Amino acid sequence: DPLFAVDVSEPEEPKVLDELKVSGFSEYLHLYGEGLLLGLGMEVDEDTGEQQGLKLSMFDMSDPAELSEKARLNLSEYDYSTALYDYKSLLIDVRKNLIGFEAQSYGHGSARQAYLVFSYEEGAFVKKFEIELPENDGFWYQSCRGTYIGDRFYLLLPDGSVQEYSLETGELVRELGV
Repeated sequence: DPLFAVDVSEPEEPKVLDELKVSGFSEYLHLYGEGLLLGLGMEVDEDTGEQQGLKLSMFDMSDPAELSEKARLNLSEYDYSTALYDYKSLLIDVRKNLIGFEAQSYGHGSARQAYLVFSYEEGAFVKKFEIELPENDGFWYQSCRGTYIGDRFYLLLPDGSVQEYSLETGELVRELGV
């Protein structure tokens, strides 16, 4: 799907200022600081239409007449995320430069789920850490949430347990049970 910049200063006569075509599509868009727009969606083969995994995009919309995709990260090892349809499952903090969400893989020989945490630095996405989620009675956690306090990252799991990690290193500090 293209990204459009539209001037609606005259609502009766909106004007398309620019259109940016990129491969794949973004299911979720979020303002990310001055003139930037974060996209989370799917990468797609333009010839076959086959989905090729999750995708992060950072769009530059500082000049609405010159839209561009500044960065793209194809997470081809992951096939799905609840964040595609539930914005509450995303952790996005522009000031702290954090982007976090759970991701699932089911089409690469074995199923798995992880919580991914990224930053956006010098025009690229940087993976800060990845937390593998264990199976729980034969199922993966469907909707875990991530948050932080100070220099600690907390993963909140559906069973009520909480895992505390170092935000700097991604190392597990402790687990808090129900």
